[in-house]
Amino acid sequence: MTRIREEIKKIIRGALPYNFDGEVLVSVPDVTEHGDYSTNVAFALAKIQKTSPREAAEEMVAKIKEQGLRMKENVFSRIEGAGGGFINFWISDEALFGKLGEMLWKPEGWGRSNTGKGKKIRVEYFQPNVAKIPHVGHMRSAVIGDALKRIFLSQGHKVVSDTHIGDWGTQFGILLYAWKEASKEDQEKIKKNPVRGLNDLYVAEGKKIEAEPERRERGKEEFAKLEQGDKENRKIWKWMVTVSLVEFDEIKRRFGLLRFEEERAESVYEDAMPPLVERALKKGVAARKPLDSAQGVTGAVVVDLSDVGLGEAVLLKSDGASTYLLRDLATLEYWDKKKLDKNLYVVDIRQSHHFSQVFDVGKRLGIPLASRSEHIVFGFMSLPEGAMSTRKGNVIGLLDVLDTMEARAREIIEKKNPELKNKEKVAKAVGVGALKYFDLSHHPKSNIMFDKEKALSFEGNTGPYLQYTYARLRSILRKIQDTRHKKQTSPKFDECERGLLVEMLRFPEAVEDAAKVYAPSVLANYLYGLAQKANEFYHSHPVLKEGDAEKRRFRLMLVEAVAATLKNGLYLLGIEAVEEM
Repeated sequence: MTRIREEIKKIIRGALPYNFDGEVLVSVPDVTEHGDYSTNVAFALAKIQKTSPREAAEEMVAKIKEQGLRMKENVFSRIEGAGGGFINFWISDEALFGKLGEMLWKPEGWGRSNTGKGKKIRVEYFQPNVAKIPHVGHMRSAVIGDALKRIFLSQGHKVVSDTHIGDWGTQFGILLYAWKEASKEDQEKIKKNPVRGLNDLYVAEGKKIEAEPERRERGKEEFAKLEQGDKENRKIWKWMVTVSLVEFDEIKRRFGLLRFEEERAESVYEDAMPPLVERALKKGVAARKPLDSAQGVTGAVVVDLSDVGLGEAVLLKSDGASTYLLRDLATLEYWDKKKLDKNLYVVDIRQSHHFSQVFDVGKRLGIPLASRSEHIVFGFMSLPEGAMSTRKGNVIGLLDVLDTMEARAREIIEKKNPELKNKEKVAKAVGVGALKYFDLSHHPKSNIMFDKEKALSFEGNTGPYLQYTYARLRSILRKIQDTRHKKQTSPKFDECERGLLVEMLRFPEAVEDAAKVYAPSVLANYLYGLAQKANEFYHSHPVLKEGDAEKRRFRLMLVEAVAATLKNGLYLLGIEAVEEM
């Protein structure tokens, strides 16, 4: 189905001078009386022609009408200049009804396109750390990343997702040292709930390091031994990885994340790192700092990025241990061989400086993918309990948060609809849907305070509100026989019906815009607007009790189309559209 916004752009380009190379923007007016779509391109044209925007707009409208462009096909009922330079477009009722029929013919494909066909994108998200409890910070990465993957797939892209599990670095040396010091009794206790136990062990060791800083050096020594292949350290480390992966898989299942094509941990790049360091030194990109003979350590290997205001990027520490930055460079080089068009990292804002360094060093090393890589920034989600820190031990686990949401959703459903079938299944869908939507309805860069009761509200811009709207529409369709697809002529729409139909037909554009700016919030907030119009229609327009057969059939078509739009949109956000609530 051709998108209406694209049709308008074609009309506008047909009325512009051949040498006009500016961008053609088409938007939705804030006031419905100003049309279904509008463009301000006449302002840019006026500057070139040295005339007023009003005159430029009037000239373009006259040219469009003179050529009869698209008017003969009844796509638009009116095209007018207004507001001193804007050009407004009204879609005809015939065109709206035709688009509705097209959409209902293949509702499963509604919102999808082939604009990304032939393009390959890697999206890295979730990024849990071995032996640490995944928390809401990991949730933001997982939820935003999964939604972006779904949106990219809907636009025809080939998408490769990767978790890049954190299983390497000095923190594992610290954990190894603490584990070896623990008594056999304490080790057995940890094994009963390994991820929580290892997390607590790391926290306890952090406190000991504060009192005895030399313990950190012993931890560094243990990591150096791990990197050098020490058999005992490798065995303990592999156990830590295995038990952590079990919990990570449970989180992915409970959150309904799409399958990851790759789950490449940091340690996978162990053998790729030394050659990178040698190359950086040989090319003069990096330099080795002077040796510290008094401490008996080699000099750190660093890249001076002060010329671009990024300070010093460390590849190897003074004890020879690899850094997170070096591991990300090895990752970048690996994926460079996979012929990606884009390489996206969904990571919180604290890593902005880090990724700026990674991309800059990658360019200096001659890794082409560095120029096609982007850091998709997201802000913090905090809980009422306050800021969380693994090191301080005040982390609330992601599964704990989800359990709480599902339990509260169960209480609300029990109160609102105690006779509901499959209450347990619905509660799980509503609980996780509320958690996801609360995140996705905010712009990724926003810092947000999680509010459980607000997220689970059946009113306002929430996941349950959208799910309930869908369930309401489906309840209408379950009560009728399937006669709505019978051939009928275009009926007359009232203002409410027309507004709902126009809004529904903007769905593909909302998906496209969300993909362009890497912000699922664009789609989430579109769906909320659609749900508001759907509820207005539901309350003011009888469907099953409508006496006029043709009008009744049209309204059923409209209900089915809006329900399909909400279902497809919720799927792209990773949220289940439940049939009953």
